[in-house]
Amino acid sequence: MLENSDAVEAILGAAHLAAYGEPLAAKALTATTDARFFGLYAGIPALVYGPVSENIHGFNERVDLESVRKNTQAIALFVAQWCGLEAA
Repeated sequence: MLENSDAVEAILGAAHLAAYGEPLAAKALTATTDARFFGLYAGIPALVYGPVSENIHGFNERVDLESVRKNTQAIALFVAQWCGLEAA
């Protein structure tokens, strides 16, 4: 669980809602991700957000391509909101 993450999670949730048309659902996994190491060893808080996938790291691993497109939209919206935009 990421501490003091209400603001960043709210912005990610809004970006996800805009891209997918449905609320972002939290998902607990028994696996570990690189985010764990950023937090434990580098003191860098991290969230994990990705496309719909199946059989991760298996010989038949795959992702849903439409969810990759929607995730790209959501991440772009998230970055624009979190980091801000400047006129060119």
